[in-house]
Amino acid sequence: MKSPLRKRIPRELCADWKKYFALFAIMTITIGFISGMFVANDSMETAGKGSYEKYNVEDGHFELEKEASDKLISSIEKKGVKVYTQFYKQVRETVPGKKKAEKSDVRVFVIRDEVNKVCLMEGELPTTENEIAIDRMHADNVGVKVGDTIKVDGTEMKVSGFVALGDYSTLYEDNSEIMFNALTFDVALVTKAGFDSIKGPTVYQYAYKYNDKPADTEEAKEKSDDFVEELYKLAVTGGDVDNPDFDNLNEVTGYLPEYLNQATHFAMDDIGQDKVMGEVLLIILIGVIAFIFAIAISNTIINEASVIGTLRASGYRKGELLRHYVAVPIYVTLLAAIIGNILGYTCFKNVVVNMYYNSYSLPTYETLWNTDAFIKTTVYPVLLVIVINIFVISSKLRFSPLNFLRRDLSKSKRKKAIRLPKWSFLNRFRLRVLMQNVTGYFTLFLGICLVMILLNFAVGLPATLKHYQDNAPEYMITDYQYILKNTIDKEGNEITTNTKGAEKYSSRGLLTVDGVHVDEEVTAYGFNKNSKYINLPYDGSDHEVWISESYAEKFGLKEGDNITLKERYTSDTYDFSIKGIYNQPGMIAIFMPNDNFNRVFDYEDNHFTGFFSDKEIDDIDDDYILSIVTIDDILKMAKQLDHSLGAYMNYFGYGCMALSVLLILLLTKIIIEKNMVSISMLKVLGYNNSEINSVFIRLTTIMVVIFAIISTKISGLVLNEIWKNVMYNLNGWFTFYAEVIDYIKMVGMIVVAYLIVVLLDVRRIKKIPMTEALKNIE
Repeated sequence: MKSPLRKRIPRELCADWKKYFALFAIMTITIGFISGMFVANDSMETAGKGSYEKYNVEDGHFELEKEASDKLISSIEKKGVKVYTQFYKQVRETVPGKKKAEKSDVRVFVIRDEVNKVCLMEGELPTTENEIAIDRMHADNVGVKVGDTIKVDGTEMKVSGFVALGDYSTLYEDNSEIMFNALTFDVALVTKAGFDSIKGPTVYQYAYKYNDKPADTEEAKEKSDDFVEELYKLAVTGGDVDNPDFDNLNEVTGYLPEYLNQATHFAMDDIGQDKVMGEVLLIILIGVIAFIFAIAISNTIINEASVIGTLRASGYRKGELLRHYVAVPIYVTLLAAIIGNILGYTCFKNVVVNMYYNSYSLPTYETLWNTDAFIKTTVYPVLLVIVINIFVISSKLRFSPLNFLRRDLSKSKRKKAIRLPKWSFLNRFRLRVLMQNVTGYFTLFLGICLVMILLNFAVGLPATLKHYQDNAPEYMITDYQYILKNTIDKEGNEITTNTKGAEKYSSRGLLTVDGVHVDEEVTAYGFNKNSKYINLPYDGSDHEVWISESYAEKFGLKEGDNITLKERYTSDTYDFSIKGIYNQPGMIAIFMPNDNFNRVFDYEDNHFTGFFSDKEIDDIDDDYILSIVTIDDILKMAKQLDHSLGAYMNYFGYGCMALSVLLILLLTKIIIEKNMVSISMLKVLGYNNSEINSVFIRLTTIMVVIFAIISTKISGLVLNEIWKNVMYNLNGWFTFYAEVIDYIKMVGMIVVAYLIVVLLDVRRIKKIPMTEALKNIE
């Protein structure tokens, strides 16, 4: 037999529909967005992982100083791999009429049909010498359409199509960079004739695939370590370690196994992390809403105490009443979950997909039904609401029928009321209201904390990027850092420059072997005595080094600690003692005198790598220059982040404002409803609406401001820890930064949201009749 209490549920929903609609709206939007994220992530992860097989993505690649001989290739393939040629030329790309693309570089490959194959996103692959297919995301960023003409190394070429390359799902120009760069870096495909027509120098890159595929990352690392040592030996001997081929000696200039390749892994790793963060956010927000439900129903129980006492005396059991009061939260949550999932699979899924396509060069995907997403966005919220509400409501229903009839629902058995300070009546009344609504205000505090954490990210990320860009010059050793291919010219003379202030230096890439991010690249610098660019003393033993501030902060290092670094291509390691921390943020590096550098790494006494200069060097032939590091290289990470996320931060901030309005509105509404009798009694005693507002509105205003200020500190601590965990997984390091003005802005946003609520609360208090006080006279 159905319980008659069920007939009350529709009336309860209709009677307080504004409150339940607000809760329903918050839950629907939250569940919808998280559901859309789960569906999009799972679909794109499946497509991304499937692309490894579909497009035959490499197990790694290496670069040689010159083209490998057939003998060298044959010797390398005897080590259990299949080698594929994928030479490229990296040259300047210019988009006529598009100023922001004037400094783009494009890495041009010949169309590949064996390994690292292409996903054609739009248009067609090149068929003639003057056609080129470029990366789809880069094209979107610089405003290029299929059929447009761009200049590649000064030569006009027609864009025949947009592509996504399996080995460049994220556009990392260099694997050691903190952030990918789809604004000023591009990858492209041309025909063999088109490749030959480009004048830039050829980089001799070779991809390889293992004959026996590694079972996991650990085995891939073991295979890679063994393979790179053999590769290095074979290259420097021309393919025969025992009998070197002196006519075909070569050298490994670059090596990157697939398991460490940011260009292939970063997008998939980021998508996976987003799912975890989305799940945590869902649980936290649903938990807060569940407590709001519980508090609202607890107030309803207090208001209906005599009715409940009558029902209990008439034979209704505690369990029946518990099921009745829990039913409304369950129905609202279930409906929000169903509609949220429908929105997730339609609107919100597309929003998330567009966000990823705006950042990554991902292949086409197919939307997949995600059972796990449905469970997490439907079952989990309903269970969480049930558990929290049963826990809170059951404690309210534990009293006897007589207690309910007498409206004696206080857990405290104190005989006397707490003595209040000798303040004015209204101030003592405010204090009493605060004490009676501790649970409500605590939930309000939790809600503001949650919103403030989200606001901190929305406000703090742009502030962090702006701080990074404003201070970028300080992150550079000098304005120009020239890296030479060779320090000897064709005539056998040492390359020099007459540029005033130019200074020789040495550098070498090493890898970490332990710490928060294994195999992170560390640049070792050797500086000259009395260097104007690296202000450090020119003394110390060979293995004493200074480390950069970022290196120390990321790995938790201090003066006197010991560190071990390894070679990129061999198992050779170097032990160093930290002599001090060098105030050089924004880079992971160690510094030592050039004499020590040459002895540690077994170079000739006069060895150097390039030049530091505060001016552009124009008297060195471009053929001798490998690369030039300028402020643009430092800023491109911030520009990419700003492009990928900056536009969404304003919308995210507005969303946080809307969320704060709804949460504060719900909680203040509950507090006012709980004190309806007290408010009515004040009206009976002759207090006008403005005086009553000064009791409740002023109290809540003070609490909101206090909570907002406290929450700024909590949100800062939480965001810093989250940011550290994000940076631990990336190359490089920079700190999440927010100024005092940013925190004031966040507090201001919460206060503005509250002021919107105040207008509604004032109206609500005004509508409470004086007769409310007479209904509960005992």
